[in-house]
Amino acid sequence: MKKITCLLLLALTVLASCKKEASTEEDAPVTGTSANQRYVRKNAHSPEAQKDLEALAKAIAIMKKKGCDDPTSWYYQGAIHWVPDTIVGANKLCPDYQTYKDLKDAWDNCTHTDAGTEQIHFLVWHRMFIYHFEKIIRKVSGKADFALPYWGYTNTTDEATNRTLPAIFSDKSSSLYQSARLDSLLNGQPISGKTVRRISLTKLNEYNTYALYNENIDAAPHGAMHNYIGYGNDTLGKAKYNEIWQKKTDGMMAEVATAGFDPIFWLHHSNIDRIWQQWTNSANGKQVLLAELQKVPWKYQFFDENGKKVTYTMEQVVDMLYTMDYDFDDTKVEPKPVEKSPLVFSVKNFSKGDTLSISSKRVALNKDIKVSLPNAKGKNVVLMSEKNKKGEMLILTVTVSFAKVPKGDFEVYLNLPTNVKATPENDHFAGFMTFFGADHKHNHTSSVKAHARKTKTFTFDITDEAVDTQAMAKQAFDVSILGFNGNKADDIQIEKISVLKQ
Repeated sequence: MKKITCLLLLALTVLASCKKEASTEEDAPVTGTSANQRYVRKNAHSPEAQKDLEALAKAIAIMKKKGCDDPTSWYYQGAIHWVPDTIVGANKLCPDYQTYKDLKDAWDNCTHTDAGTEQIHFLVWHRMFIYHFEKIIRKVSGKADFALPYWGYTNTTDEATNRTLPAIFSDKSSSLYQSARLDSLLNGQPISGKTVRRISLTKLNEYNTYALYNENIDAAPHGAMHNYIGYGNDTLGKAKYNEIWQKKTDGMMAEVATAGFDPIFWLHHSNIDRIWQQWTNSANGKQVLLAELQKVPWKYQFFDENGKKVTYTMEQVVDMLYTMDYDFDDTKVEPKPVEKSPLVFSVKNFSKGDTLSISSKRVALNKDIKVSLPNAKGKNVVLMSEKNKKGEMLILTVTVSFAKVPKGDFEVYLNLPTNVKATPENDHFAGFMTFFGADHKHNHTSSVKAHARKTKTFTFDITDEAVDTQAMAKQAFDVSILGFNGNKADDIQIEKISVLKQ
């Protein structure tokens, strides 16, 4: 009997082992860490982060020596975000990749698309992306407690320091150096000019739906910082040699197809991940709901620290989003109670929403403009705000078209008086319009002809602004759009402005 019992136990152990091994091949996530182990992502300018930065530099130097068919190589990881459709001339960095027909597993998978519908996955996909990258760095560097630092350029304390590029990224002897960046950053100067306005979080933190928060953080500070690192406030642009394109272009970070190859990409997105979690932890913050992601299916496919492919269902992604194995040095990554009837911004409901006013008059955006939209139904709308939680949301949409993606960006205001200074901190500010990735084509095709104008729609929650400026009592919604940087000769036009309630 004892012998039979031992044989049965042995058989069960072997069977369990086989099941576990099979699950790591394709479907089940592999973390490679203790269930109780937690890591701390630190401010890259802090003394505590320096060992992690050294480990990052060590690992990327090793990864750059690996062949691009290795999922833990620098080239492979960068290409998961995106890679140029075509490399002109022999590809010096990845000889077996020449055009999109040579794409490898999980490449070209970021959520910046010309359709824009996949934007709902922006924050979620990038959290998963850098999470897996972090584990690869931990193993390759050999630093068992490695956690990906963040570049805290949005910090409101010690701004002079936090707005400068962490020093190791300007060290030409470091694997973290990249010449195709804005010169002033490489020279140790802080973020300057109007871009300082784009890293304001005042309006962003007022959002109380995930979908609109996600869309607007994508524009700024996320997209604004991509562009700034790439070419800054220089509207003429100073082309630099981009080693991925193998030609002169804007800086590496300003191009969706090459951004993931610049080491600063990871610290930039670590900070975006951090401020998203700070909003989630705040009174206004909401967790993303499974139903929101399921409306637009997306493939969540990455590689673990052992180079094994890991594919997640959206259910698995939502289950782990707020139970990660890391925190930030000033922010805990944790779930929060989900409301029984959470406020959800719905694209479906929005499209059927009650249009209060609309203007389809085409207006050139080569100067600051103000568009007045008649407010015929306003007095019958009870708005939801901090003052009135049971009312309705007021939504502003601005659709623009352009022949070529503008390098400048714009600020949108509601009912801005002539005697009030326009700042992202005042009660009239609606949001930013930036254009990182606005011409990026997904799936290497586009239904829009090459010579045709491209369009992009920006969506803002202006409920609080409408309450603060007594907009519903006015005869018109005055929408001001102010341009910053950019070229006055840019062919960009307003196609439609709408005010809707939901």
